[in-house]
Amino acid sequence: MIPLSRRERLRAATIDEIKTIAHQQMAEKGAATLSLRAIAREMGMTSPALYRYFASRDDLVTALIVDAYNSLADAMEAARSDCPPNDYRNCLLAIGLAYRDWALAHSQDYALVFGAPIPGYHAPKAITEPPAKRSMRVFITILATAAQAGKLHPTPAYANPPAKLQAQLLAWAKKYSLPPLVSVLYLALAGWSRLHGLVELEIFGHIDHVAKNAAELYRGEVLAFIEQAGIA
Repeated sequence: MIPLSRRERLRAATIDEIKTIAHQQMAEKGAATLSLRAIAREMGMTSPALYRYFASRDDLVTALIVDAYNSLADAMEAARSDCPPNDYRNCLLAIGLAYRDWALAHSQDYALVFGAPIPGYHAPKAITEPPAKRSMRVFITILATAAQAGKLHPTPAYANPPAKLQAQLLAWAKKYSLPPLVSVLYLALAGWSRLHGLVELEIFGHIDHVAKNAAELYRGEVLAFIEQAGIA
């Protein structure tokens, strides 16, 4: 790899500082209040100088979203790489737990990509969709590999997706370059929705008054999904 020039290193460091301050702003006031002018002021820069790094607030938001998706996928891929190749049950458990661990450790990033939309912001799909696909692909690949190895035997509720959903699932698979296995796609969608819902309730403080030990509740639901997916 060719080493970065001094100018490139300084530019990268400035971009990192901009993103760090942006995260601080989001933590204090939410993503909707993100302001390039305020970031420039805190950095001791003029607004026009900061625009050389990000031409608009939306460009900065997009960069933060891409970083968040890639960070989540990195965590899930790391959990997958630590598993024995054919240990589908424990791999799926590890991936599921990694999803929650990442969300709790990066709650601002989680809120940015999965929380309320930012008024006036429209994500450029050509930029944000590729990293967004990565984490879901980790989840689906485990299920698809288990199915192809004859180690996936879902309960009837998961084995037979509603007929009206099947065409949509196949279209989704084509768009995201996923295995065209309807039962696997349905399992992935249902399982992700289930686990994502629990994490969102926890992140936004809607479950602690009912379940003080959210970690055990979540782990139990991951294991229940694995059982219902019939993963051997």
